[in-house]
Amino acid sequence: MGALAWTIYRPEHLVVIRGIGVFDIHFATSFREAMREEGAAGFCKLFDLSRADIHLSNEDLQTMVASTRLRGPIQSGPIAIYLGRTPPPLLVDMAILLRERIGHRRRVRLFTDESLARRWLAAEGPAVNLPQEFLQLPSRQTMSASLRR
Repeated sequence: MGALAWTIYRPEHLVVIRGIGVFDIHFATSFREAMREEGAAGFCKLFDLSRADIHLSNEDLQTMVASTRLRGPIQSGPIAIYLGRTPPPLLVDMAILLRERIGHRRRVRLFTDESLARRWLAAEGPAVNLPQEFLQLPSRQTMSASLRR
């Protein structure tokens, strides 16, 4: 299988993620770190998962949600997840589960039309980028420990 990759469009404050691959905790972690390093955490993000699979365990979802909660008031850019015109039911179920677990702390919407996803992102607009020290996340062990409390 190929790989997911991203392209940062700085003038548009947009990051597009696409490819043939697997969206899993390893990809999500490397993507999050890259966005912090590139100063693009607040950019709008279009995840084109129309040719990808989502592989996230319950623990992976908890880790991702914990990292979102631990950031406190920090705003990240909106996320549009494009699933394709006729996505497989399992992909839809995983995307819905991910969106519901993240909750209202992030602006996340699912789409079966890429042009609608782009229009929504344009209307939502990017978040204001905050200084790097505010974007530091604890290690996975710290996040796992915080979940046990």
